[in-house]
Amino acid sequence: MTPPNDPTSLTTATPDQLRLLTKIAVLYHEEGLAQGDISGRLNLSQARVSRCLKLAAELGIVRTSVVQPAGIYVGLEKALEEKYGLQEVVVADMVDDASLGMRLGSCAASYLETTIEVNDVVGISNWSTTLLQTVEAMRSRPRKVLSEVIQLIGGVGSPQAQIQATRLVSHLAELTSAKPFYMAAPGLVANNNIRQAFLDDPAVAATAEAWSRVNTSLVGIGTFPASPLWQASGNALTAAEENELLESGAVGEICLRYFDIDGKPMNPAIEERMISISSEAMLQIPRRIGVAGGMRKLAAIRGAINGGWVNVLITDSEVARQLLEPPRLDPGAPASRIR
Repeated sequence: MTPPNDPTSLTTATPDQLRLLTKIAVLYHEEGLAQGDISGRLNLSQARVSRCLKLAAELGIVRTSVVQPAGIYVGLEKALEEKYGLQEVVVADMVDDASLGMRLGSCAASYLETTIEVNDVVGISNWSTTLLQTVEAMRSRPRKVLSEVIQLIGGVGSPQAQIQATRLVSHLAELTSAKPFYMAAPGLVANNNIRQAFLDDPAVAATAEAWSRVNTSLVGIGTFPASPLWQASGNALTAAEENELLESGAVGEICLRYFDIDGKPMNPAIEERMISISSEAMLQIPRRIGVAGGMRKLAAIRGAINGGWVNVLITDSEVARQLLEPPRLDPGAPASRIR
């Protein structure tokens, strides 16, 4: 029997046509028969069976639905990518504050392992517990998977700051068989003369020169006022410098480069004694990965993505949802402080 002409819509289809389309769809999608088997059973050509399956989908008889498992937020990620023009967003399930760092680190490690390439030059910030957890969650590779790992900001200050900075760079370089570049200098020094003296040192100069080769940055997003980890690093701001930034509306920093809620660089006087990749150089890096979560960092994360300081964001589901909402004033804070 020759089937009737193909319908163009459900309203123009006859009951016989709908029955045929539905029967073929059930045999293929629910009973798992191959198109050749359906062809033999219904005495139709295989081309006709294929055409009917296509029609069943076009007319809505067959509908494809993707069921996202619990803790997976592809829709939320896509919405953030579209709203902020981000290359990619990875959202970790927010279970509790205690496990947040480990969840973010695990997601960031998985993202890096699947996207880094052998010719990539990765620049990494320090003073970030989340970045430490990221590197520690990565698996060692038997072959070279990165070219260079370069420290983007000085790490000498307190012994804790120096150890953490060295550990981040050395461990990531070891895992990926990359060449490490360390910044053997403080993030902040007393004045510009001392800063220049450090930059004249051959080892420090070699790392600073290597910043121009970075094509992927991996950074934490710092809050302002600073986190306890930063305050304990031995590279703290003076009270006057903090007040200047506060009055200017600073909400966060990356590698000591401060920005407001719109992502505008602050360019404070502190930069004259800073040993860190410049804002201009940082914003020119093609892939800028920021790993940060927790509601206390909401304003800093919003500023970072507004200003393009990061174009790949790895954060938690609670922060991700809030980023889709308009920013609001932080009660009790100056008018410039927005969350």
